[in-house]
Amino acid sequence: MEKLVAAFRRFASHEAKNNSPLYEYWCERIITNGQLLNLMMHIPETQPKPNLFFGSVQYLSAQKETPLKQIFENPYEVNMEESFQLLIDFCIQHSDELLQLFQTKSVQTNEVQRASYLYPIFSEISEETKQPLTLIEIGTSAGLLLNLDGYRYEIDQEPPISFGNENSPLTLFAKNYGTPITSVENLDISQRIGIDLNIINLQDSDEFLWLKSLIWPEQIERKENLEKARTINRQYSKLLLNGDFRIFIPSLFDTHDLKDSQIIILHTHVANQFSAKLKAELLAMLQQLSHIQSIYHIYNNMDDADLHVDFIDEGITKTVKILENTDGHGKFFLWNQLLK
Repeated sequence: MEKLVAAFRRFASHEAKNNSPLYEYWCERIITNGQLLNLMMHIPETQPKPNLFFGSVQYLSAQKETPLKQIFENPYEVNMEESFQLLIDFCIQHSDELLQLFQTKSVQTNEVQRASYLYPIFSEISEETKQPLTLIEIGTSAGLLLNLDGYRYEIDQEPPISFGNENSPLTLFAKNYGTPITSVENLDISQRIGIDLNIINLQDSDEFLWLKSLIWPEQIERKENLEKARTINRQYSKLLLNGDFRIFIPSLFDTHDLKDSQIIILHTHVANQFSAKLKAELLAMLQQLSHIQSIYHIYNNMDDADLHVDFIDEGITKTVKILENTDGHGKFFLWNQLLK
């Protein structure tokens, strides 16, 4: 129970604060409410419990005509105490359905905004290697980050810079607090491969609703971006694999022609759901595969929240870039140049 309380306290202070007043208030009340805490003790240890709980409540309420549904749709003019009582009532009334969701759903946010810092990183790698890119994403969800060359980007820095697909219906805005990005080349992506234990099918209305429900109520722009990215997704061919990356990634090296491209294996905000054993197995696997072909490994949440770019070749790993304090939803980052 102490770990659960700590998780909600941290979610309130580090994630919901300045992003979701509703979730921040609910977290502060949840940590003293035995009924809700006991309910959430049934959430698997592998899942971020605040995210899965709030996503489940939002998803379930969206399918029912309840006062709580109205709060999610308009969270700006809410009596906080009344909203919390509605939350308690809803959870008690629908506890069996929530328990089912806790066991069958997982936190799979597919935040396209993170492409704002991934795109220029990929551009640097492309320029460095002079090769097209093969993208392999672990925890790909619906695979929206694999379409990052289908979006347009406006980066607030001095001087400002824009790049990406000029004709895209989706423009992503982000703030760069670090070294100014001076140039970004168009990407040449030869293969797009996503792996997840549960691939989200964006054409399935129920699965798309779950993806939207993981977005916090006040973040209307994120939901609008998701809608636009869903439309763009239809234009891109990719291979989405449902299962364990430890099985699929080695088989890709055996069965796919990857030799004329630079392999990038990426995962953002996924490794926090990995055990220490799984993290060690991932790193060992990449070192072994790098004897076949060099790999760029882009990730966070392995040991810290910073975004790391490692180059792995012949079993040797070298860190070539670290973006510190990158926003979890991609709203800002601190750029620095690729280390030679």
